Amino acid sequence: MERKKVLGFWDLALFSFCAMFGVEAIATSAAIGPSAIFWWLVCIVGYFFPFGLMSAELGSTYPEQGGIYIWIKRALGRRWAARNIWYYWISLPIWLPAIYIAISDIIGHIFFPGITLWQQIIIAIVLIWIAVGINLCPLNASKWIPSIGSLASFSIVIGMIITAVLFFLKTGHFANEINLTNVMPNLSAGIVFIPVIFYNLQGCELISGAAGEMKDPARDVPRAVILSALVVATIYLITTFAVWVVIPIKEINVASGVLHLFTNAFRDHSMKSLVAIVTGLLISSAFFAGIIAWNLGQNRTVAEAANNGELPKILGKMNKNMAPLGASIVSGIISTAVIIIYGLIARNAAELFWHIISFSLIIGLFSYLMLFPSFIILRNKDKDVPRPYRVPGPDWFAFFLAGLSELFVLSAVLILIIQPGHNFIRTALPIILGVVSTIVVGEVFVSRLKR
Repeated sequence: MERKKVLGFWDLALFSFCAMFGVEAIATSAAIGPSAIFWWLVCIVGYFFPFGLMSAELGSTYPEQGGIYIWIKRALGRRWAARNIWYYWISLPIWLPAIYIAISDIIGHIFFPGITLWQQIIIAIVLIWIAVGINLCPLNASKWIPSIGSLASFSIVIGMIITAVLFFLKTGHFANEINLTNVMPNLSAGIVFIPVIFYNLQGCELISGAAGEMKDPARDVPRAVILSALVVATIYLITTFAVWVVIPIKEINVASGVLHLFTNAFRDHSMKSLVAIVTGLLISSAFFAGIIAWNLGQNRTVAEAANNGELPKILGKMNKNMAPLGASIVSGIISTAVIIIYGLIARNAAELFWHIISFSLIIGLFSYLMLFPSFIILRNKDKDVPRPYRVPGPDWFAFFLAGLSELFVLSAVLILIIQPGHNFIRTALPIILGVVSTIVVGEVFVSRLKR
């Protein structure tokens, strides 16, 4: 069945923004303290913008359904493409439970004060299967959820800025002291959170997973990716600062910190309950829309790989809507299992959130380790292939950006494996065991590839 061309420029721009911008990243980065400004700028300039430029070039040069899977396969061959797509996809159902927990934590704060961890887990499991159902709808219907989520995210950002300004005008001071000295890098305070900043600068490549359903990928992908990257980078810096204006750093909760900004600022206002409900629902909507965006992109990518024999055939099964039935169902099963297993380990929602984010981040970053060398290989190998968009400057500059991005990825992986400042048994060991198990399963799939 032929795919319908339903994605135009603004669909791609909103889809890309929704995937790149994670409201959950704001509180996590703010918890680092004022030195987060330095780390945001380093990661944006040294990694995010180069990544966006390279994704724009690859997405417009190879406008085929499958995105990153196609790029790796052309550059490194089937086996490395199979490894890449395994890590790329499996990180999604591992990561999503953390966002579902953040949503259930917010819902608990608003409607069910005193909600237990396992009650939050039950809410999260229900949301997992609602997302699976949405992912099985026709793309011309499900594409509206990331678009609506982008509008919810913009509303949250505007609300955060207004709230921070009103708080300052009312109190005459910031909740934290922010000066040139404490903005300078603080490794001891921020090294564990830095990879999370880094992780929330992913997603530039995601929209290319649905290239076969775009109206004009060669024209629209570069414009959508670059515009979204610029907007996302600016918003992250502004909203992180807004959190510091209202909430003392020691009180920031990484799972529900953005909601805390609004409840803290309006705690003495007569409308505080309404403010909490409206903002909580907006934040939850933005979280959920981001989940849908990643599901729509990554499940289509893995289905393409499975249909080409790189992964089990069940992951390539499509329904009558040309939606990835097999990948979506399996992803839902894995997310449900992960959230239950880590729920048995974690003591509270914040710890569960951190366990899952760290585990999935390492796995997801494995796939990017192959992306940047592939960019260099394809630049040399396919010199005669027309490139509607090219990374500005000579080849050596583009290769420098690819090498710099690779270095950033390696550094983030090492930090997450070592887990400095955390208890090894409770934090690092469960994550390491999960990573090793995932690698072993992936190698079993690769070893079974037909020659």
